[in-house]
Amino acid sequence: MKADILLLERNCPHCGVIKVHLDMAAVSDDEFRGEDGQELFVFSSQSNAASKHLLQKFGIGGRVLPLMVVHDGTILTKTKDIASHLIEQGMSPNK
Repeated sequence: MKADILLLERNCPHCGVIKVHLDMAAVSDDEFRGEDGQELFVFSSQSNAASKHLLQKFGIGGRVLPLMVVHDGTILTKTKDIASHLIEQGMSPNK
């Protein structure tokens, strides 16, 4: 299964920018697929401690949110790169 995984944190200013570029219909639609045929999974933590735990669970500890793991293994950490990926993959209402 191919999937893009987006990790966000509540009250994170950079995560707020990403949310503007996120198609919530795609997030909640089990049938949605990106341009490369991948699913989209979005995880949102409620605190910095929870973010650290979540990153550890995905094996990418020591990083900060927002963060996207693309289905090909690429890790995107810059807000503009994540937003661009969402737009390119049809995961954003801002085409």
